[in-house]
Amino acid sequence: MFCNYFAKKAFERFKMNTILKDRYKKLVHFLGRVLGENYEVVLHDISDDGSSVIAIENSHISGRSVNSPLTGFALELIQNKKYLESDYLINYKAKTKQNLKINGSTFFIKDSDKIEGMLCINYDGTKFEKLSNEILRLGNLVSLDAKQDAIEQLSQSVEEIIVDTLERYNLNIENLKPKDRAKCIKMLYKSGIFNIKGAIPKVAKYLNISEPSVYRYLQKNQKK
Repeated sequence: MFCNYFAKKAFERFKMNTILKDRYKKLVHFLGRVLGENYEVVLHDISDDGSSVIAIENSHISGRSVNSPLTGFALELIQNKKYLESDYLINYKAKTKQNLKINGSTFFIKDSDKIEGMLCINYDGTKFEKLSNEILRLGNLVSLDAKQDAIEQLSQSVEEIIVDTLERYNLNIENLKPKDRAKCIKMLYKSGIFNIKGAIPKVAKYLNISEPSVYRYLQKNQKK
């Protein structure tokens, strides 16, 4: 009897989540059409089985597609539970693989305190920046193009996220000693990359160590 009750509740929750995802997918397509080609709209599914893009419009901006992994920045937001502090983040800086500087905003999709997804909108204002700079140049005025460091790299693969994370912490994978590997795993753990399904074998291959070794390093970090 109790088994049937919990099975029914689990099915209802699964059904509810499926309906919710379908609604957000439709919203992604709607926003993509309404906002236009300069706005990339992305829906990320966050689950225990692995997190990835499940819907995207105007993907030419970042070059990503359905099933692309979360960005390193998004993984850190989840790892550090930023979604508990706010329902959304707006107007942060990001950069694509092609070095396009864009503005990003993220809405956290939550069920109470549990995050289930993220709806992200990335704006590429490159054309308008070039136009404004050209107008300023013609008027012999100072450019408004201020130097700003991008905080999000719109990666297309787990390997790119690994490279971006290690570069950010100035870690060189050449001739790594055991303590250096431990530091690499620690930084990758903090970045939240292990929330991506299939990340462990890719990290093991990139660091030239076995998968059991990655698990051992992870266990040490999780105990701290």
